[in-house]
Amino acid sequence: MRILSYLAFLLLYLPLSAQQIWSLEDCIQHALEHNISLKQSALNVELNKIQYTQSISDVLPSLNGSSSISTNKGRSIDVWTNDVIEESNTSYNFSYSSNLTLFNGFKNIRQIQKSANETNKALYDLETAKTDLISAIALAYLQIIFNEELLETAQAQLILSQNQHERINTLVEAGALARGELLNIQSQLALEEQQKVQAENQLQLSKLQLAQLLDLDNYEDLQALKLDVGIPEIQLKESREDDYMIALTKQSSIKSSELAIKNAKYDLQIARASYYPSLSISYSKSTLYSDRISDMMSFNDQIENNKQSGIYLSLSIPIFNRFAVRSAVNQSKLQVENSLLQAELSRNQLRKSMEQAYADQLAAYQRYKAAEKSVVAGKESFDYIRERYELGMVNSYEFNEAKNKVIKAESDELQAKYDYLFKIKLYDFYTSLKFEL
Repeated sequence: MRILSYLAFLLLYLPLSAQQIWSLEDCIQHALEHNISLKQSALNVELNKIQYTQSISDVLPSLNGSSSISTNKGRSIDVWTNDVIEESNTSYNFSYSSNLTLFNGFKNIRQIQKSANETNKALYDLETAKTDLISAIALAYLQIIFNEELLETAQAQLILSQNQHERINTLVEAGALARGELLNIQSQLALEEQQKVQAENQLQLSKLQLAQLLDLDNYEDLQALKLDVGIPEIQLKESREDDYMIALTKQSSIKSSELAIKNAKYDLQIARASYYPSLSISYSKSTLYSDRISDMMSFNDQIENNKQSGIYLSLSIPIFNRFAVRSAVNQSKLQVENSLLQAELSRNQLRKSMEQAYADQLAAYQRYKAAEKSVVAGKESFDYIRERYELGMVNSYEFNEAKNKVIKAESDELQAKYDYLFKIKLYDFYTSLKFEL
C-alpha cells in the first residue's frame, strides 16, 4: 500500500517538477545570456576591437620578402656581362623590402581615433539592445501574471456558478423553482466556461510571447513566479526636466548618437587628409644566383657578391584627381550635419517618450482608481441583489446580470492594475535602467 502511495506521489510530482518557475530576474538573465541578437551585437563589438587593433598596426612599417626563379632558353641578356647569349640559363632572385609612411595628412591617426570611437559606439548599441529586450520581457512577464490572476478569477466564478447550478437543479426537480431558472443558470454557466477557456488561451499566448523572447521551446512548461505585487502611489511632478537630464546621461542610445557625430567628424578629417602630400620611406635589399656561372662561383659566393640595397624617399603630391577628394569632403560634411540632426532627433524622441510615459502612468493610475471604485460599488450592488435573490424577490436573470457586472469590473481592475504597474516601472526605467517588481 505504501509503495502504491509512493508511486502515485511520483506520478503527480514529476510533471510539476519539470515546470521551472521563472522570476523576472531569471527571465532577464537568461535572455541576456542566450538571445541571438545580443550575441550578434557582442560579436560586432569584438569585430570593432579587431579593427581598432589593426588601425594601430597600420602605422607600423611593412616588411615583405620575395623570391623568384626564371629559366631562359634561346637568346637572352647575360646579367653578368650584358652580352647577348643563346644558351639555357636559370637564375634565382631573392629580396625583401620595408615601407613606412611618414606623413599622409594624419589619416592613420584619425583612423585610429575613429576605430576606438566605433568600438565604444558598438558597446552602447549593445546596451541599447539589452534595455529594449529587458522592457519587452518585463511587459510579457507582467502579462502572464495578469492572465494567471484573470484565469483564477474565472475559475472561482465558474465554481460558484456550478454550485449554484446544482442547487437550482435540485430545487427545480423538487418543484420549488420554475424550469426557467435552471435555463438561466445553465446559460450563465456556459458563458463562464467560455470566459475560462478564453482566459486559458490568453495565458498560453502570453507564455508563448515570453518564451519566444527567451528562445525557449516548451512554452507550456513556463511558469512565472507568483508575486504579491505592490502598487506604488503616483508621484506627481511639476517638471520632468531633472529626470530627462538624468536619462540623457544614462540612455545608451543617446550616447551612441553622440559618438556617431564623432565618427562623422573623423570621416571628414580623413577625407580632407587626401588634400595633403604623402611622404613615405622604403628600404629594399636583393641578391641573385645564376647556374650559368656555377662552375666559376658557388651558390653562397654568388648570394654574397650579388647583394644590393637601397633607401628611397617617395613624395606624392595630389594635383588633380577628377574632384574625387572634394566630393568625398562634401559628402562627409553632409554626414556630419546628418549625424547632428540624428542626435537631436534621438534626444527629442527620448523627451517625447518620457513625457508620453509620464502621461500614460497618470492615465493608468486614474483608470486603476476608477476600476477599484467600480469593483467596490459592483460588489455592494451584487451583495444587495444576492440577498434579494435568496429571498426570492429577484429572478436568476437579474442575479446573473449583477454577477457579470462584478466579473467585468474585477477583470477591468486587474487589467488597469498591471497596466499602471508597467507604465510606472517603464518611466522609472528611463532613469534607473532597472526593471524590478
